[in-house]
Amino acid sequence: KKVMHNLRLYQVPLQRYMAMMDLQERNERLFYKLLIDNVEELLPVVYTPTVGEACQKYGSIFKRPQGLFISLKEKGRILEVLKNWPEKSIQVIVVTDGERILG
Repeated sequence: KKVMHNLRLYQVPLQRYMAMMDLQERNERLFYKLLIDNVEELLPVVYTPTVGEACQKYGSIFKRPQGLFISLKEKGRILEVLKNWPEKSIQVIVVTDGERILG
């Protein structure tokens, strides 16, 4: 209730997005619980349309990377890089060329 109250104090959707991303870094379980319990209110914050603005302003709101990034320098060593990932129970993998994923 406290987190939702604080989120609702932000007037600008991008500020809500940034607060949600901070929450995801601090407490991923609470992040998803809030999202599930408030999907109609929060989905537009963490996805379309707000994430489009977040992509456009990524350079000014970036905090730290999430996930595993494999560069061209690792060509031929991808399996070795993947084996270094500490999590063994992988449920979802998204592969991208680094462009924005929207829609």
